[in-house]
Formats: sequence, C-alpha cells, structure tokens
Amino acid sequence: MRIKYTISLVFFGALVIIEMENNIISRVSDKLALKQTPQTPLQPSGLSHILPKHNASFTKLSKTNSAFSLIKRRLENYSQHKEVVTRGRKHILLLATTRTGSSFVGEFFNQQGDNMFFLFEPLWHVEKMLTLETGGTNATAAAKAYRDVLQQLFLCDFSLLESFIEPLPVNHITTGLFRRESSSSLCQESVCSPVIKGDQTLWPLNLTMASESCLQKEHRAIKSVRVRQLENLRPLAEDPRLDVKFIQLVRDPRAVLASRMVAFAAKYKNWKQWAIDGEVPIDDDEVRKLKWNCDNIRLSAEIGLRQPAWLRRRYMLVRQVHQFDEDKVFNFV
Repeated sequence: MRIKYTISLVFFGALVIIEMENNIISRVSDKLALKQTPQTPLQPSGLSHILPKHNASFTKLSKTNSAFSLIKRRLENYSQHKEVVTRGRKHILLLATTRTGSSFVGEFFNQQGDNMFFLFEPLWHVEKMLTLETGGTNATAAAKAYRDVLQQLFLCDFSLLESFIEPLPVNHITTGLFRRESSSSLCQESVCSPVIKGDQTLWPLNLTMASESCLQKEHRAIKSVRVRQLENLRPLAEDPRLDVKFIQLVRDPRAVLASRMVAFAAKYKNWKQWAIDGEVPIDDDEVRKLKWNCDNIRLSAEIGLRQPAWLRRRYMLVRQVHQFDEDKVFNFV
C-alpha cells in the first residue's frame, strides 16, 4: 500500500480529525494556563538558497577557485542525494507524548508489511542512559542525542543506537532492544541469529541484518514520545538524504491525565483525595509535568502550523477530538 493511503488509513482508522488551528490547547483548564515563550525566527541555512542559482551551471565553475570548487562538490553531493530521495521513499516520524494513543496509531504503520520498516520507541535507550540521578535529563544533550540517533536510524544505521543499549551488543547482536516485539520488522527470521541454549532456540536481534532489512524497505517510520520540541529536528528535514514527514499527535491534556491516573494509580493518591474532598493538590509534580508537556506541544504545533520553509509539506497535526465531560473525569476513583 502506497504511503499516502497509509497516512489516510491512520486518520480514518484511528477516528481522529486533522485540525489546523492556532491554539491546540484551548480546552485545557484555566488552572493549567500556559505562559507563551517567544520564538526566535529561524534563519535559512544549508544549500537551499544556493541551489536555484547554481545547480544548472556548477560544472562551469573554475576548478582553480577553491571557493567555487567547494560549492561544486557540495552541489554534486546534493544532486546524488536528491536522486535517492526522489525515488519515493518516505521517512515518517510520529511525535507524541505518553498516553495519547501513539502506540495505536503507530500500529497502522507497523502493519504495512514489506513496504514499511517500523521502529517502536528506539529513543527509550537514549533517555535511559542520559537520565540523571535526579531523575531528569540534560535537555540540550538529550535533544542532540535524540536527533542524531533518529537521523542514523532513518538511514538504516544502528551503530549509534548500539552505544546506548545495555548491555552493549556483542558483534552487533543483542537481546536487550526495548519492546522489540512491537516492531514486526524486527521479528522476522531475516534479522535474527539463532542461538541454541540447552533445549531452546533463542532468536537474538542481529542489528547488521536489521540494517540490511531496513535498506530493502520502501518506507521507514519511527514512533517516539521522547522528542520534546519539533524545532530540534530541523537538521533531519534539511538532510538531502532524507524525505522526512512529521506527524504530531495531540490529545486533550485532561484526558492524558485521566489516562495516567488509571495506568499509574499509585502515583495519584493525592489526586484521588482531590476527587473525594475537592482539595486541589498544591505544588504537585504531575501538574508541573503536565504544564511542561503542554508548553512543548504548543511550541511544536505553533512552528508546524506556521509552515516555515524547512517544514513546508512536511508537517501534519493530528488531534483527537471527543466529547469530554469534566464532571466525570474522576468517576473511576
């Protein structure tokens, strides 16, 4: 199935509505009001401003002029990379936060068989290794690591991801990849190296074979809830070797909170007390996390909906729309 039909199936099958609106969190309660952070306009970079002027005539540039020679080499490389991109291969990144239905939506890509190489949360390993003793991460270091790993994975190169897997793979073979079973592309015999252990046959993942399998697929998709801001992924969109499409999945943050209260009940004892006696939790860590997530969602959506040159025809906002009764949010407690 071609990629345009795959994306259509995601939206209709998941019963979501694509909405282009400036304020994606207008339904968030007033008590969780957000402070808008000004965005610095992005300046054009790379070769995009050079190519239209010189692509047709770069062979005439003087070889004796080092500056022109450098431009020529870059344009030649760009042309070679562009040929790869224009063959129709797409690289799809599904961006979301936890409890937004991203696993369900990602499954539509996962079920595309031989056409799609799908990876489920490969950045889990990166986040785990970069987590500080305080429980958080260095945002700048994490953002760069996430971007670099994604870039290599879209190129079917698992070497950088290997450095984050614990225990470290031996001869590119591992049994420790997070949620490997959630990716049908990694559950085929072609990516496994059978190992006889006692009376059992184990199938550890061979990342070299996985890379070869990835290269044979028509399209590649990755699902992640760990990328905080879309702007950090600009180098992926500007990489001439890739044709990246960003799909941002958004859900009402109150529904996200309600889902977390069910999935992680032990963390929400004070919230259950709120449901009983009406006393709002003060300085609660979950409130801070929710605000922080909303900030990141808003900032990413504002950039995506503004459609800067580097994102043009590369971004889509998918927002879950459903009836939401605030009086019944906490009925399950």
